[in-house]
Amino acid sequence: MANPFRLGVVFTHPTQHHGPLWKKLSEQPNLSVKVLYLSDENQTAGDKFLGNKAQAWDVDLLEGYEYEYLKALSGKVPSTRKKTVISPGLVSQLTPQNFDAIFMQSFVNYSYRLTAALCKLRGIPLIMQNDATILSDMRYSRLRRVVMSFMYPWMMNLADYWLSCGDHNEIHLRHYGISDDKIIRGCHPVDGDRYRQTIAHRQADIQRVHRQWAWDENTLLYGFVAKFIERKAPFEFIDAIVKAHRQDPRVRGIMLGGGDLEPAINARLAELNGEVVNVGFVNQSELPLYYAAMHSFVCTSRIDPHPLVVSEAMASGCPPILSDRCGNWGYSDTVCHRYNGLVYRFGDSDALASAILEMADAETRQRYSERSHRVFDGQDLHFAVQSFLEVANRIQLSRGKGASVGQAVVASTPGQSSPTLSGKAVNL
Repeated sequence: MANPFRLGVVFTHPTQHHGPLWKKLSEQPNLSVKVLYLSDENQTAGDKFLGNKAQAWDVDLLEGYEYEYLKALSGKVPSTRKKTVISPGLVSQLTPQNFDAIFMQSFVNYSYRLTAALCKLRGIPLIMQNDATILSDMRYSRLRRVVMSFMYPWMMNLADYWLSCGDHNEIHLRHYGISDDKIIRGCHPVDGDRYRQTIAHRQADIQRVHRQWAWDENTLLYGFVAKFIERKAPFEFIDAIVKAHRQDPRVRGIMLGGGDLEPAINARLAELNGEVVNVGFVNQSELPLYYAAMHSFVCTSRIDPHPLVVSEAMASGCPPILSDRCGNWGYSDTVCHRYNGLVYRFGDSDALASAILEMADAETRQRYSERSHRVFDGQDLHFAVQSFLEVANRIQLSRGKGASVGQAVVASTPGQSSPTLSGKAVNL
């Protein structure tokens, strides 16, 4: 029997999205996975950006795959992500004898940069993925963007392969000089199986959530799920809901999350008549119930490269509305305007209110909901697995070992008519 392809992963901390991916990859034929974590954030405490009410995630992030926490120079495993963390254990771990390829997400911290250097020095193929877009780059100063124009082509080409996560992300990669033969279409993972199972088995709880936050059975719930921070633009959501409610009294907004702006948000909501309510922090096991209880999900971010909450909502059958500053809309991306959701111009609360009112139509919502399910089926955890298998097979072929990792599955995007992973077709 051939030796398995050995994939090493260097990752900042366990997450609710990637833990299931590492598990699913570990189940693939002829593939072994080991994850090297740089901190144990989310295991003992909640996300610090969600405020003091946040809790550690209540879903298993470590089941079904091999992992190891690496110590920093201090001799201890960091409890939070830090840009300056250096994990000396990478020097002994990242060798051709241990791994056939290494995956990491970015160059944001010093350990990631050490990883890239070790891979180049030791001839280990480096696979990378991020969610950056030209839209998100605009937050930087002009001077920084000039520096990026010189540095990024060299830095990003240190990777042998890039797993893209959408249309805007691929534009970003090509803008900085990544050739098409290095780009493999992938996605950021969402465990759709968990969402589907939770919704299927907890219908009574979904009804309970709706009754708790709705005025009556006619109420239309529009959800905001995010950190309460400036770039997520929570006040744009509030203002638009208030405007839409004036024209359609069924409209109500619910906000899930927490963060620095929560006191200001609560003060604003206190001035209203219940058009918007702050639900607060909701943990991972309960989130699918809230998405399923919503009639539409709204993402108002000023800067958001590829927010996974949009995919979570779609996995729950909740049609999305998002600002044009979010990087996950496009002809073959997560949201295609007027196909499975609506995109509005950021900063225009009147336009958002109009989109909210358009989504109040039951037939429109149903059509977008069904299509969102189909689109997500072609961009779910299984599709993420296939992108990893494809790059592993390319590496095997380049070494003359043959394509023998995993099993190929054909997937499609909204602009194509080939079968999706679920066997359905997605046609415009």
